[in-house]
Amino acid sequence: MLTGKYLPDAKPGPETRAGRSDRRILEAEFREESIRHALRIKSHAEKRGMTAGQFALNWVLSNGLVTSVLAGPRTQAQWLEYLGALEHKLDDDDEAFVDSLVAPGHPSTPGYTDPKFPVAGRPARS
Repeated sequence: MLTGKYLPDAKPGPETRAGRSDRRILEAEFREESIRHALRIKSHAEKRGMTAGQFALNWVLSNGLVTSVLAGPRTQAQWLEYLGALEHKLDDDDEAFVDSLVAPGHPSTPGYTDPKFPVAGRPARS
């Protein structure tokens, strides 16, 4: 999603997860708001001299709560792009940009709850 390969109101390409009807992306990430935000991130990243995928990887690596990233490239080209991310660093303006798109701690769609991980609420003490 964060590579910016999907376009609003367009059928996803057959080589993409959404185009192959991957259940997980269709039920979780493939939403209009996510697509629009991803395109904004792609534009911002390109202005900074990196791809959207490199920006996304750096955004994860810049999170102080993250200790490692498990990269899962499908192709050698994807792996090389991941490695290229290490040539860049995000700054406070990048963090503010992402926060302007989606409030920290929230999904791209206001009120969205992932059906695989529904919010269970607080269990009452019995």
